[in-house]
Amino acid sequence: MSSFNLVQIVPSLDSGGVERGTVDVANFLAKKKIKNFIITSGGKMIKELDDNLVHVYQLPVSSKNFFSYPSIGSKINKFIQVNNINLVHVRSRGPAWMVNLMSKNNIKTIATFHNVYGGNSFIKKMYNKGLSKMDHLIAISEYVRETVIQKYNITNKNISVINRGIDTEYFNQPINKHNKEDFLNKHKIDKSKKIILFPARLTRWKGQLEFVDVINKIITENILVLFAGDTKNENYTNQLREKINKSNHNKKFKILGNVNQEEMRLLFNIADVSVSLPLRAEGFGRTISESLYSGTPVIAFNFGGAKNQLEHLSDFFKSIPKDYEKLPNKIDLLLNLSEDQKIKILKNVKTVIENSFSKENMVNQYLEFYESIQS
Repeated sequence: MSSFNLVQIVPSLDSGGVERGTVDVANFLAKKKIKNFIITSGGKMIKELDDNLVHVYQLPVSSKNFFSYPSIGSKINKFIQVNNINLVHVRSRGPAWMVNLMSKNNIKTIATFHNVYGGNSFIKKMYNKGLSKMDHLIAISEYVRETVIQKYNITNKNISVINRGIDTEYFNQPINKHNKEDFLNKHKIDKSKKIILFPARLTRWKGQLEFVDVINKIITENILVLFAGDTKNENYTNQLREKINKSNHNKKFKILGNVNQEEMRLLFNIADVSVSLPLRAEGFGRTISESLYSGTPVIAFNFGGAKNQLEHLSDFFKSIPKDYEKLPNKIDLLLNLSEDQKIKILKNVKTVIENSFSKENMVNQYLEFYESIQS
C-alpha cells in the first residue's frame, strides 16, 4: 500500500509539456495500482487517463482572477479533506496561490517549476514566487533550478531536479507506412526536398519570424520548412503567413498548424533536420530529445534546458543563441551530411536520452520523491 495519497493540480489538460508530465505521472501511479487524483479545469487529455485509478475533479483552477483564488482554494481544501489526501502537487503558479491561501494542515505540498517565468515587476515576481512557498520544490532541468534560486532568492529549500522525459517506448515503435503516406499526401509534402522541421506553437518568442529570414539566406531551392504547432495565436500566425508570402522564397515554407502526437512522430521521421530556436531560454524543450531519439539531427540554441540536453552530445547540434549569421551555413552543413557522418554524430544519442531524459526515468523519480517525503 502506498504511503501517500496524491492530488496533482494543473490549470488544464489540453496540450503541452506541463500537461503531458501530469498525465504521465498519474498513469504510471495507476499502473502501480496507486489511486491518485487530478484537479483541473478540464481538457481533451483527460480521456488519456486511467479511468479506474486516476480520479479527475474539475474546478476553475485555470482562472487568472486573483480575487477568486480564496474561494477556489476553499473548494480544493474541502476536496482534500473528503478524500484524505496528504500530498498536494501543484504544477502552475495560479494553483500554487490557491493552495497558499487555504489551510494546509496535515498535508505536504510540492511545486514543480516548469520554467523560469518572465516578468521583472514586483507584482509579477511575487506571483511567480508563489510556487516557492510549497514545502518541497522540483525543477524540470538543471537550468531551471539554477535560475529560480537566483531569480527568486530561494535559499531555505533544496530544489530537486527531475528532468522532463520523452516516451522512448513510444518513439521506438515502427512507423505505420500507410499513415505516413496519407499524412504526406494530406499536406502535399514533397519528400524529394530537404525537410526542416520547426516544431513549436506559433508565438512570438519561439522565433519563427526570424527563421524565415535565415532560410531566405540559403541559396538552394531544394528546401521545405514545416512549421508544426498550435496556431491559437492568430495575430502572430497571420504575421508569419504575411512574411512568408512577401518573401521571394514562399514555396520553401508550409504552416501545418497543430498536429497530434502520432503526426509529430511522423514529422520527426521524415525531417532531415529539426530546429529549436526560441528567443529566450526554455526550461527544457522536449522536441530536442524527441527529434534526436527519432534519428533526426537537431540545431538548437545552446542555452537553457536545451544546453542541459545537448551537454554530452555532438557540437553539430549546438548553435550560439541568436547568432543568425552563422545559422544558414550550419543548416546547410547538416542537410548535406553523408549517412556515415549522420550515424557518427548520432552515435550515443539514444543512450544519453534513455539514461537522463526518458519518461520512464521521470515517472520513477517522481514516485521515489513522493515516497521519500511521506516516509
